[in-house]
Amino acid sequence: MSKERKSPQQKKELEYTKDHFAGGFNSSAHGFAKGWRRKKAHVNREYRRKSDELLASLKPGLQAQDAETISDELTPTHLQKSVTRKRLHKIGVITMGERVKNRLQRRAEAVGRKVQQHQHFDDAATKAVRTLNHLSGEALVQVVNRAELLRKRNGDELKRVRESKDPVDQALYFLYAVSMGSGRELDALGRNPKLNRELGIWIRKANRLMAKEQRVQERKRQEKETARQRLRLVRKASAGI
Repeated sequence: MSKERKSPQQKKELEYTKDHFAGGFNSSAHGFAKGWRRKKAHVNREYRRKSDELLASLKPGLQAQDAETISDELTPTHLQKSVTRKRLHKIGVITMGERVKNRLQRRAEAVGRKVQQHQHFDDAATKAVRTLNHLSGEALVQVVNRAELLRKRNGDELKRVRESKDPVDQALYFLYAVSMGSGRELDALGRNPKLNRELGIWIRKANRLMAKEQRVQERKRQEKETARQRLRLVRKASAGI
């Protein structure tokens, strides 16, 4: 007797109610099947290993009286209590209908999320560039020095700017993210070429300031070294008199 033919709608309804996924709505059916086989094989190996350890004393080579004693002790009840097979459980089993419903809900919640994310990082880029361009004098020198610390991945400075709500600290963190190649900050600059150019001008200005500061420090170091050498010569001359 032939089976009753089902319409496509009936097949789809059966698929939504009869087919199941383990591991939640975001799981993979084929991936779960492969992983489940590995888990079962691991449990079986563990069970065989424990059984072999328990029955190792019954291997050939024992005396007859010893074998009789051990066989009396290893009754089926004793074996059952001593070696147990670990039970596997499938977690998060849902039907195909539930999986489709959850995915549609996530898709609806994601509408506009990317636009909001872009707007957030565009605002952060605008605020950071504006804050950096308003710095001058000693404040600018301090910010450039702190940016250098961040470039060298100073942990204390990085923690400070990450947790701070101060506009200068937030600008420094944005600058650090750009220097580390963070995609969201770089995309925000890519969407606004004017901001990108302004930030490039500020970075070149900061590099010139850093080079000048390094030259000053190098000159001071050389002056100290020259004064130290002169003092050494004076002491040497005084000792020779």
